[in-house]
Amino acid sequence: MDTEMESHEQFSSTLSYVATCVSMLCGGTTSLFATYGSSFGEVLGFTQYETNMVASLGDYAHYMSAPLFGYLTLRIGPRRVTQAAGVLMLVGYMGLSYAFDRLPVQRSQASHYVATMSLLFALVGVGSKAAYMAAMATTASNFRHSRFAGIALGVPLSLYGLSTFVFSSIKAHWFERDAGPARYLLCMAVVSFVAHVLASGFVKLRDSAQLAVVGAKRRRAQSMPRAGVKAGGNAEVKIGNDAGVDQSSAEAIELTETRRRRMTTSDPDGETSSPELRRGSLDLAQPTPARPEPTAAEPPIFHRFSRDPTAWALLLGLICFSGPGLAFVNNCGTMVRAMAHSTTMSEEQIGQYKDRIVATQSFFSFAARLSVGYFSDVWRTRLRLPRAGLLVLAALLMIYAQQMAAQLARLDDLRMLAVLIGVAMGSAFTLAPTITAETWGAHNFGICWGVITLGPAIGGHVCNLVFGFSWDEGLARIAARMGPVDSDRVHCDSACFAPAFVTTTKIAYAGLAFFAAVLLMPRILYLLGRKK
Repeated sequence: MDTEMESHEQFSSTLSYVATCVSMLCGGTTSLFATYGSSFGEVLGFTQYETNMVASLGDYAHYMSAPLFGYLTLRIGPRRVTQAAGVLMLVGYMGLSYAFDRLPVQRSQASHYVATMSLLFALVGVGSKAAYMAAMATTASNFRHSRFAGIALGVPLSLYGLSTFVFSSIKAHWFERDAGPARYLLCMAVVSFVAHVLASGFVKLRDSAQLAVVGAKRRRAQSMPRAGVKAGGNAEVKIGNDAGVDQSSAEAIELTETRRRRMTTSDPDGETSSPELRRGSLDLAQPTPARPEPTAAEPPIFHRFSRDPTAWALLLGLICFSGPGLAFVNNCGTMVRAMAHSTTMSEEQIGQYKDRIVATQSFFSFAARLSVGYFSDVWRTRLRLPRAGLLVLAALLMIYAQQMAAQLARLDDLRMLAVLIGVAMGSAFTLAPTITAETWGAHNFGICWGVITLGPAIGGHVCNLVFGFSWDEGLARIAARMGPVDSDRVHCDSACFAPAFVTTTKIAYAGLAFFAAVLLMPRILYLLGRKK
């Protein structure tokens, strides 16, 4: 009976994990803005600054809603949050489709629709973040006792990055000949809604007490051969009763595992942190008393989190790291058009090349998320090195990419730039949530990671506006040089966006400094604690 119940639970957990992966694959579509962002100027007559304002406000809504959906996932469950994600993306994409199909194209009226388009794209961003937080909080909680937490989080994260690759490829094959993106956005609305509604039927949070019991059973079964067999030849480990394990036993087991992890953690000098464990006087196999009730003096997680210098270093690092990356992700389509004017490519070929650049960035983000998720587990468990060291490497890669963007000379260089940005962004957005779950606990992941993901909203907004301002200034200089000509004949080149990437390179250096602080913070806090 127990075996049958465990098999059913395993099957249910597998379905839940697959459902979160499907939700992430269809939820990470905000980066698709680059595939139709130029249509805001071509169809609706927006300036580049106004177009980037739409992208920035969408990014703000996307990231600012993270704490809310992290809280709601733990409060009302991931099923309803995933359903809400489908509805929000349906309304947002359908509204954008209608706007591109029906709004007038007079440039003099374009500024009247900036707020409307920003609101519609914000709905897409909020829906995308709802799907993301439901999937990530569920995965972090369900794999909280697993040795492979990094790869477990890395797979759905990688699919979130792959989403742009999949849907930009669909656009290149079936919608590239369209005069505007209206049909493509309608397709996105339907696919997003159907996928999230279907996924919501299977996604669920596993009970934490049950996770603790299953983990304890597995560890005790593995330790039995080493512990020896009793005289009668039978070694039996009994947890609870035939009907299951009661809550107090589960809490005792979970507390035992917490003590075991804490006591087997090494300090920066490599010494085991527990004197009891060094003396060998602690029997970790024996259950401890039930978890005591939290005292009134213990501050809530948000209060402790907000006063933790590691949290601030990680937040500021993501602001300065993700802003330059998002400046490229949101504007790579515009950069393709700028570099393609000196070639003989047709409009259709330029559109296809733009989609390929977006797909390249997405694919390498997917590959980095998947591979770094596995490699960071090896880095942490076998090499016993902090994951934050890999964050520093990602920041160095981002700096190199920004310097390359500032010196871009050929259209083909955009492919390598897309690869570098994709790898850097994919690596950081796999490592940062895993570090968050390990540092402040998987049960607090929804709130803590939700706060930290405010960083990309701030960084993306600042760097997008830097790009838009630089572009419009460059366009004005070119128009002044050409004299009184039709505005449609004025085309930007790399000189319009190069100054923006000079600025974002400096911002990326600041991100490197903050990630280095995250790496060194445990040593600093440890030394300060010893002095006290």
